[in-house]
Amino acid sequence: MDDFKLSQRSTEKLERSQGGPHFDPQLMAQSQAAAETGVKSGYFLKRPFDLVLSGLALVFLSPVFLLIACLIKFTSPGPVFFRQERLGVNEKPFLILKFRSMRTGSEKSGSQFTTVNDSRITPVGKLIRKTSLDELPQLLNVFRGEMSLIGPRPYIGFELKDASPSIREMRSSVRPGISGLAQVSGRSTLSQSTVIDFDIKYVEQCSLWLDFKIVCQTLQKVVTCDGSN
Repeated sequence: MDDFKLSQRSTEKLERSQGGPHFDPQLMAQSQAAAETGVKSGYFLKRPFDLVLSGLALVFLSPVFLLIACLIKFTSPGPVFFRQERLGVNEKPFLILKFRSMRTGSEKSGSQFTTVNDSRITPVGKLIRKTSLDELPQLLNVFRGEMSLIGPRPYIGFELKDASPSIREMRSSVRPGISGLAQVSGRSTLSQSTVIDFDIKYVEQCSLWLDFKIVCQTLQKVVTCDGSN
């Protein structure tokens, strides 16, 4: 409940800075009515797999978490973690976790896409973004049930402003993921409309086998540092 209140305050702050609603009010109203019922998982074992695998990963990767946290803390003033409000199941807002890769205060002008050689990114931030290590704290989001290991990425409202209500409703019927079909099919090289097309394709074809293939392709891209700014 505290996190949700914090999400509401964060939303109001972003609305004031960007001059308009951050989320689709109509879809948010539908989400509140739907609550947690009717969440499409794609297959029966998806949530148990997410819970077990994210829990094991958090334990085994704890030394990596500690190392990255120390590097961030000792090389750049500010918090270790970056928290940002994103859209979850049924577009219900939640706070996504990342290792902070930008200088403190970079979000004061409002959320925006990052670019190649973005001056807001710290030296350590460049490294962890290139290797996708900045995404590791989202294992906590998975463990808490706000995300899945695989699924459409959890976007900010303005990234979906051109999508129709039916498309938004469909892509938000599954839990957002740390990685997804779009991320292994081009990632930052894709246009936003193409990313949404991949998201819908994933929802339509969601299966354990598809998730396994995406995990393998994700690991390959992480090792080769392919597709990240």
